[in-house]
Amino acid sequence: MFKRKENLDFYSILTQQAQTIRDTVDALCTFCEDPTPENGDLVKSKEQEADQIRYQLVDAINHTFITPIDRDDLFRLSTSIDDLADYAWTTVKDLHIYDILPDKNLHSMAKILLQMADGLLICVKNLKNNHAVVAAEANKVKKLENVLNVRFHESIAELFTSDDFKKILKYREIYSHMNHASDKGDISADLLQDIVVKL
Repeated sequence: MFKRKENLDFYSILTQQAQTIRDTVDALCTFCEDPTPENGDLVKSKEQEADQIRYQLVDAINHTFITPIDRDDLFRLSTSIDDLADYAWTTVKDLHIYDILPDKNLHSMAKILLQMADGLLICVKNLKNNHAVVAAEANKVKKLENVLNVRFHESIAELFTSDDFKKILKYREIYSHMNHASDKGDISADLLQDIVVKL
């Protein structure tokens, strides 16, 4: 029988999750610089670690009567930031499946995504005590989503200067992972701003 922990620190678990997601995206950047099997495996292991922390958080939500943040908001925030790690691993996995290497465009988008993950981590760390920092960082994350979106379209345009249609299709799919991940970062920033208003 599960015994509810009265002193369960949701902020700490959420911070741990955001840190691991940030580390997953950082591992993707490392893989883009040096696409060794070991660096690819690190992205996978970090993504799995992030999943385990998310499971812990969801379990805690389900077994705790009162949470410091609205239960639905807490669940949705945990899910949306986790998607950054999921897309990081999917990117590595698909590069392997398509038998292609990360290029400079992917690397540039991954670095922007890392800036977003850094910003989300700052938001989560300050969620309990410094709402002004959360609001400011969330705005920065939302601006970075626009930056990555522009970079995505530039990368797609560059792809279509090639006559290699197989290459175009493969890299377009890979670039899309980065664009989708940035959308999730933007959603996470919106959720954080909503949560701050309610606290």
